[in-house]
Amino acid sequence: MTRLAVENPTMWEYETLRLESLVTANDDQDRRSVVRNANGDEIFASGSARVAAPQVSTSAAIYDSGGVVGEVTITRSLRETLQLTVAIFGLSASLAIAAFMVLTTLPLRLLRAATDRAAFLASHDPLTGMPNRSLFNEWLSLSVSDAERCGATMAVLCLDLDHFKEVNDILGHAAGNELLRQVTARATAALRKNDILARLGGDEFAIIQKHCDQPAGATKLSERLIADLSLPFDLDGNEVLIGASIGIALRDGGGPQGHDAQALLRRADLALYKAKMDGRGAFRFFEERMNDKLVSRKRMESDLRQAILRDELKLHYQPQVDLNTNEIKGVEALIRWYHQDRGLIGPDEFIGLAEETGLIVSIGEWVIREACRQATEWPDLSFAVNVSPVQFRNGNLVEIVRSALQEEGANPARLELEITEGVLLAQTDQSIDTLLALQAMGVRIAMDDFGTGYSSLSYLRRFPFDKIKIDKSFITGLGTCSDADSIIEAIIGLGASMGMTSNAEGVETADQVDLLRKHGCNEVQGLFFSLPLPSESITELMSDWEWNKKAEPQGNIEKRAV
Repeated sequence: MTRLAVENPTMWEYETLRLESLVTANDDQDRRSVVRNANGDEIFASGSARVAAPQVSTSAAIYDSGGVVGEVTITRSLRETLQLTVAIFGLSASLAIAAFMVLTTLPLRLLRAATDRAAFLASHDPLTGMPNRSLFNEWLSLSVSDAERCGATMAVLCLDLDHFKEVNDILGHAAGNELLRQVTARATAALRKNDILARLGGDEFAIIQKHCDQPAGATKLSERLIADLSLPFDLDGNEVLIGASIGIALRDGGGPQGHDAQALLRRADLALYKAKMDGRGAFRFFEERMNDKLVSRKRMESDLRQAILRDELKLHYQPQVDLNTNEIKGVEALIRWYHQDRGLIGPDEFIGLAEETGLIVSIGEWVIREACRQATEWPDLSFAVNVSPVQFRNGNLVEIVRSALQEEGANPARLELEITEGVLLAQTDQSIDTLLALQAMGVRIAMDDFGTGYSSLSYLRRFPFDKIKIDKSFITGLGTCSDADSIIEAIIGLGASMGMTSNAEGVETADQVDLLRKHGCNEVQGLFFSLPLPSESITELMSDWEWNKKAEPQGNIEKRAV
């Protein structure tokens, strides 16, 4: 049949149905199929008459019994494929662009945010969010330059919180941090928009005040700050009262140049010291006449920090005489500072500074250890050491005393620690616990300057002191002032009734010795017997002491001792 159809094309019509079913099975509007015979004549066609461009045509021969009997040509449109390809490409490109933007922009934003955060932390205080010292110094330099260029006045204020350390010691550092945040909020509220507040460190703040009439502007601001910071603070239910001291330095627009930023800051700091020395809770302007004194104080502080390393501190000892046996019973250690340039400096000139700056902690530890070491030269004598309230707040006094005694092999019963009531004014319970721990070691505790405070008697009830020392201000009037005689007699009687030894300081005459013996005083010390002496002179003094041959002490003992 196929061969006949090839030879006779009219026979194709018998095959049309079969070929059509095969060729047109997948025809649609974007496809056209054409079947031709061996002569190239079109037998039939199916599908769309016009196939949309672009097109692709595929031809294949039709075989029968090994011979070519025709050809089928299929033409189809690539439009749908192209559209799909374009769509896929567009989607892929969009996804790629989005991924690129995310992968490039997000890390940059994160990096920028991290960089900004690092820069903020480098120039701001993380606790309060205020500019730190570094950024403040930059702004201060710019402000001074701007004031010089415009011929304007400006002020720098240094602010220090009063009693901030007590808040930290009593309520803890968390409360101290909260107090700093509240102080910052109040101080910020008191400032104008163009004033600059910074936290320099600890409880120290600084303010730059520009574009304001001076000194009126600084005065009003200081008064406002002191008033606001004197109001109570609420720290987790605890009402806290502090205060502020302020030092002010002015740059006069019409004054001489050279008032650079750091010079202004130093002057404000010196004025702050003056305000604190005058009683706190006040403000002071820098004045040239105060410069020498305050600079000298700063220099002394710096020298005092090096005094121990330079071996400039020495201990002198004043004998304590037993009035019952007329023998030297013990000595009191008194510190002296032999400055490399100024010579001998008395304790009245530097002990207050040491307590204010905290240097008394290291100096006090050195005194305890040095006294324990030197006391081994006179094993029969007790030795007394004065202890500052600051050493009690440091928290490790018991361990320092125990370590010093153990290192030198000294009997704790020989050591006597002298304290003033200032030790008990703050943190009374903690201080008493420390005193009890020292007493448990065998150390004796004496109350120094008894009678000069307002609550000495109450402390005698709370703690069993071993000794009370009568202040020399009462001894001066002994025998000439009936009130002094009555007070001394009462103190001695009080001590005796409570089992405490009585000691009189500042004894300078034989009449005072006689009266104290008459009143029943146990011990005396003062210039009548001896000046404070270096450790090497104590042994010599004891060897020359001839009490067994004298019923009463003689004034020439002092001359021989010295």
